[in-house]
Amino acid sequence: MSAVWAVLKKSFVVHPFIVAAFPALALYYYNAQDLRLSVLVLPVLVPIGLALLMFLITWSICGNPYKSGIIVSLFLALLYSSGHVFNVASWYGITSPYLGGVILFLIWAVIFPGSAYLILRTRKTLRYPTIILNSIFIFMLLSYSVRTGIYEVKRLSAGPDSPVIPATVQLDPAEGESLPDIYYIIMDRYGRADSLANFYDYDNGYFVDYLTDQGFYVASESTANYVRTLLSITSSLNMDYLRDIDPESEDMYPLNLRLQNNTVQHSLQQAGYEYIHFGSWWEQTRQNELADVNINYGAKVDEFSELILATTMPYSVCAEMGIIEDNYMRQWKRTLFEFEQLAAVPENDNPTFVFAHLLVTHPPYVFEADGSFLPSEESHQRTDRDNYVSQMTAANRLLEELIGQILAKSEVDPIIILQADEGPYPPRLLDENRQFNWDTATSAELRHKMGILNAYYLPGGDSSALYPTITPINTFRVVFNLYF
Repeated sequence: MSAVWAVLKKSFVVHPFIVAAFPALALYYYNAQDLRLSVLVLPVLVPIGLALLMFLITWSICGNPYKSGIIVSLFLALLYSSGHVFNVASWYGITSPYLGGVILFLIWAVIFPGSAYLILRTRKTLRYPTIILNSIFIFMLLSYSVRTGIYEVKRLSAGPDSPVIPATVQLDPAEGESLPDIYYIIMDRYGRADSLANFYDYDNGYFVDYLTDQGFYVASESTANYVRTLLSITSSLNMDYLRDIDPESEDMYPLNLRLQNNTVQHSLQQAGYEYIHFGSWWEQTRQNELADVNINYGAKVDEFSELILATTMPYSVCAEMGIIEDNYMRQWKRTLFEFEQLAAVPENDNPTFVFAHLLVTHPPYVFEADGSFLPSEESHQRTDRDNYVSQMTAANRLLEELIGQILAKSEVDPIIILQADEGPYPPRLLDENRQFNWDTATSAELRHKMGILNAYYLPGGDSSALYPTITPINTFRVVFNLYF
């Protein structure tokens, strides 16, 4: 504390550098359970470096460090808040990007220049406002650091992260037979047919009939093993419940490690399979360092950094004006790109294991029912039910085309697993999000969330090993028993 008081007493200018780092620190604060401190390096150091450069330039012009510090802090605060202007505008029914652009123009053409002019023209040194700003931002920095510190202390007390060594299943394919490609396609939040009928008034029978006609076994009473994507996919790829995970712990990072290096991929790679990973925008499945090939759409920017960039003025304005792709357009193009690349997998000469996490039946809602692009301003005007049904219809069209191409192009009949990790969100969960307590969930909410699509194409296999209530953790137990 003595160091803090020394800073305040001598009125060093520190607030611009805290403002520069604050968006990254705040985002980490709310997601510390999923991340490691290393993710902060660039999102903190780069803005601080730019703030220092701006501060030195402004100081050299006005000759007063206190004035230059306040001008830089004001600039950075406006810079990072610009992206939120469009969100706030949409809350008040202003969905046109041009109206949001007008608001930003007024901020940057009137408020910032006017404020900077007044700061430069005042005869006061602004030492005491600097002390106040230092006090406010140092207090905010310390308060936001508490939760981060708690997580890091717990992690250090548990010992350093050790490499995850997954269990390995010895796979013995029949001698002389060609290995079938294996497609594990996760359709995030794709609900079971009866759930869709009950909660969305949507008849998905035509798609279930299509799958059945193609030779799929559709598990009509299948449920997810867990309510969260990370838990669900990690358990299915390790073919077991997460028995050694502390249910009271909020730290999800150990699960990230087990998802990245799991029993299924490790066993198949040991058996001679090439592992192709189709990434999503979600950081945990964006890429896998152990994959032989990673396929994703767009720039190689991690989700954490992208979320920070999206709040800045240049990025948000360019995205809203269509100069660069916004998250909606990027997700629409990413989905089409993934399906196109999935259809090309049969051309690979090596036996291939494909993991594809497709967030098609998951927000953001970017598809019209016919597969065309749904702009964000139109999506926001629709109900969650209408958006979900529209995207579900488009997803079915894409899946039918993909399955047809895979089956037509494959020289050896492939294994195709089409499975959801969880069902769609019930309305109360959408409203409460992280505050939702599953202990208070109604039976209807549980059916809504836990009922999932689960379909298997097992050529030449014995479908008697499958049953209506099969859950994802048994998926690869069945596959490995039948074929290896």
